Amino acid sequence: MRNRTVPFQKSLLFNLTSGVLLLGIILLVTSLIVTERTVKRLSGALTNQVIATTDARIMGFFGPVQAAIEISAERAINGEFEQFPLQDLDRYFTPLIERLPQLSSVMYAHENGDEYMLLKSAGRWQSRLTRPEDWGAREDWREWSAKDDPRPIQQRELSYDARQRPWHQGALQLLAELGEDAPIRERIYWTRPYKFFTTQEPGLTLSLAQRTRSGQVMVLGFDILLADISRFTSNLEEGRDGKVFVLRGKPDSPQGMLVVGVPADERFTDEATMINYVLSRPAELGGPLASFVSDALETHPTLPGSPVEFVHQSESWWGEITRSRLRTSDDIWIGALVPEEQLLEALPDSGLIIIITTGAVLLLAMLRALWLSRRYAVPLQQLTDNGNRMQRLNFEPVKPVKSNIQEIRHLSATLERMRAALQTFSAAREDLRVALSIHKMLMPSPLPEVSGLDIRVWHEPSEAVGGEFYDAIPLDGNDEPEAVLFALFKFPGNGVTAAIQGAQLRAALRSGVHEGLDLPALASHLESFARKDLTGFGPLGIWLLRIEKGGRSIRALGAGMDPLLLRHGQTTEKIPAATGPLSLGISMDTPQPVSLKLSPGDTLVIGLDGIIDALDDTRRQYGLAGLERALEELGAGAAEDMITQIRRDLEQYTSGPGVDRTLLVIQARY
Repeated sequence: MRNRTVPFQKSLLFNLTSGVLLLGIILLVTSLIVTERTVKRLSGALTNQVIATTDARIMGFFGPVQAAIEISAERAINGEFEQFPLQDLDRYFTPLIERLPQLSSVMYAHENGDEYMLLKSAGRWQSRLTRPEDWGAREDWREWSAKDDPRPIQQRELSYDARQRPWHQGALQLLAELGEDAPIRERIYWTRPYKFFTTQEPGLTLSLAQRTRSGQVMVLGFDILLADISRFTSNLEEGRDGKVFVLRGKPDSPQGMLVVGVPADERFTDEATMINYVLSRPAELGGPLASFVSDALETHPTLPGSPVEFVHQSESWWGEITRSRLRTSDDIWIGALVPEEQLLEALPDSGLIIIITTGAVLLLAMLRALWLSRRYAVPLQQLTDNGNRMQRLNFEPVKPVKSNIQEIRHLSATLERMRAALQTFSAAREDLRVALSIHKMLMPSPLPEVSGLDIRVWHEPSEAVGGEFYDAIPLDGNDEPEAVLFALFKFPGNGVTAAIQGAQLRAALRSGVHEGLDLPALASHLESFARKDLTGFGPLGIWLLRIEKGGRSIRALGAGMDPLLLRHGQTTEKIPAATGPLSLGISMDTPQPVSLKLSPGDTLVIGLDGIIDALDDTRRQYGLAGLERALEELGAGAAEDMITQIRRDLEQYTSGPGVDRTLLVIQARY
């Protein structure tokens, strides 16, 4: 049966008033029974509120981290971080740690142990990259304090393997047990509390294993500092001498429980002393907490959720622990301790006083509950409405939520930052969609055929849509043209601007062809157009090929491009471009074309920068040497086989496109 939902205002009013009424009834009844039962009831009433407050603080402490790891996992699923781009990883995770001070560090790892870590400590940032299978004990790391600091990558020895860490193992095991279709929140793994490998500070790690769209299994880990919980509980007292604490573990095995939030203690004169006791056992901490664990937990198996009496230094105390609403691998327990002497001081002297006091408190509580419900319900309803607007993909700015409640203000600010980020992301995706659409429209389809030649083009635009494109124009003919002009362009830029400039260059090219310009005049025409009509346009590189009917004669003119390769039998000839890049505003001689004669079996190859400048993990270029190797290995294979071979080489050589890639292969098949 589904639980019935009620409005927040009504729920708050009902719970506060009914709680006060119940307390009055309890106090009236307990005034008529034995003192021990009275004290037990009173202790429960006194500790419930502080436990609820502490529980809410813990939920607010861990909840944003859970949300952050879920959002980060969604980005990682798309494969954005698979190749460990340090700049992108730093740029994404640094604001995350800045917004969540309870985060000590963030890890992104693969199943094979390759790991990226970002750490903030003592006002400085440090990111590192480890690849145990490839590098052994070596790590690449860099450190900075300000955004504009230089970040040179340094190397050092570090005996570290993410696969040996509990957060990595636990997340993978949980993924295997629950399966990839389980909800993300159910697959978040919580480690036991421990001291972090890098900082040696007490904390725990939330981790999540997820398969990306490419099939790679990645693991996200968020290190959470536990010192903040102790700062809260050590300054929170129940009454005059009461204590509040947080434990991690199982009450039926109290000796195995660890202190997550230490209680107030006069020994904690400084923060370092307090932190030393985090993750200690209650017996090591001593004081009322140690007596509570040894006397109460070990002798009362039904203790959780109800107060129990115990003795500390010959004095009677009452204590209670309750399981936090936060569900982790090992439960978190919140407890409060109060001396019986303090409880007895609060006991009323007569039932009449209790009745009058209860009635007055009930009236005030109802008025206060009504005021509080309105105070909380209005901003919460605004936040709900704002969230619903974002769910409908409406990211326009909204009226700020006004409230002097810190948590509501923080939640409002978080929603606003999320709205602004989603608005920016949505606009960027739309720009890239438009750019890609324009770019695709520029590509000729199908390619004109030339008898005797096998002509193939491979063009793969990057996600950012760069400045590489090509065109193929039949000349002087209809069904079987007298010649075909192939043009390959490159220029700096990306996005919508590059796509529009490409369309303008294509139009200028075709207008020059229709005017009957030869290759030198056509190159000058393009140079003049780019320099005069394209604002802010960078250097232009071109290859122009005029292929005559029959395919045996080709005239080629290049400017600002890498040489084309011409394979004759067992030798490969490099034909350089005639001049440097165009549209630089520099006066230069008109470049002249070269004439090429193809014999049966000859292969002509032109690769643009996206292929020539491709880098491997050691920053070594694929270069013309890579194309030459592919030509030699393939021999007399078909043009399509040549493209397949080079694509396979690039996939093994480098990590994804990142930039446009364009390759033209012409093979004589007379």
